[in-house]
Amino acid sequence: MTNNQTENYSKKTIAFAVEVSAHNDLYPVERIATLVKLFNDEKIRIFIKQPSELALKKLAATGIEPISYRDQKQLLQYITKLKPDLLVRDGINTELEDTEKLKEVVPAIVHFDDFGEGGKAADCVLHTLYREVREKVDPHYLTGPSSFVVPEKIAAITPIEDEGDRPHIVVAYEGSDPENLTYRTMRHLMQLQIPVRISVLVDPSYAHGIDELKMMALSRRNITIIQAADMLEPLLAEAQIVICSASYTPYKVAVVGIPCIVISQNETEIMHAFPRDQNGFIHLGSGRKLKQSHLQNAVMELLLHEARCERAIRNQKKLDLQSNNHYIHSMLINFAQRTPKTQAFLVQDHTKKSPRMIQ
Repeated sequence: MTNNQTENYSKKTIAFAVEVSAHNDLYPVERIATLVKLFNDEKIRIFIKQPSELALKKLAATGIEPISYRDQKQLLQYITKLKPDLLVRDGINTELEDTEKLKEVVPAIVHFDDFGEGGKAADCVLHTLYREVREKVDPHYLTGPSSFVVPEKIAAITPIEDEGDRPHIVVAYEGSDPENLTYRTMRHLMQLQIPVRISVLVDPSYAHGIDELKMMALSRRNITIIQAADMLEPLLAEAQIVICSASYTPYKVAVVGIPCIVISQNETEIMHAFPRDQNGFIHLGSGRKLKQSHLQNAVMELLLHEARCERAIRNQKKLDLQSNNHYIHSMLINFAQRTPKTQAFLVQDHTKKSPRMIQ
């Protein structure tokens, strides 16, 4: 790279704007925090709508103090003053009018998991939570496993060989768990008639009382209730089976390579196409309709059939999620520099990496 190219490269400004709702997990914040660390020479600004303490803690690792905003109007004011070369938005389904106003002051806009009308006006929309059945969309919508940004702590996990005689099952519903699938899953697992160890991770934003979970755990010595932030990573390192929702957690599981049972928290999650058999998951459908026999049969299938577990891990690992960050970082750099045919670059690279990338 010449001195002139380096000078132009270092002057680029990239803004990240993230918003998370009370009932969702904090992965959009994790995603922004991960991406920010990939940039060296760019000027970075992070905007977050009315952040929680947990969200601020995750962003603190970036070394950049985020700017809080109240609403779309205030965000527009900040962006108009900053005039970034690229705006990356995450955690919200946007409105068309809002994106069009931002486009008047920002040369390039990229959205993650935007299923709103505003995505139509963006330069690129990456759908990590892509759906199994969907109508044909515009070419700038890129969909598939390659769009998942791998958090540093997940990428660094080294599985620990189990030395106990009880298989370790980890139950982890990130977010507030509105349908209380944590309780339902735990209740069904307690009826297993085989020796297992169960760790139940209760998210700090869990919307239900924890006393009932603790009472259930007291009746069985092999059950541990853990209510703490940032505990998913150590649990994944030692899990033989993971039970989780159909949102972002299956991607984290697939990075490590763990047999996984997925239960959808709502109708939207049921449509998510990633956590399916071809990618190494057992999908049991809606948590509202979860039957004890179905969950127990899925657990027993994984415990009794080693070949089934090996196939699940093999299908997860062949997705090569660990290399995603390189491709996404390259895409954002190209958008910030207004490189011609930026989107074509992304599609070409992702197609080489993941034949199942959908456009």
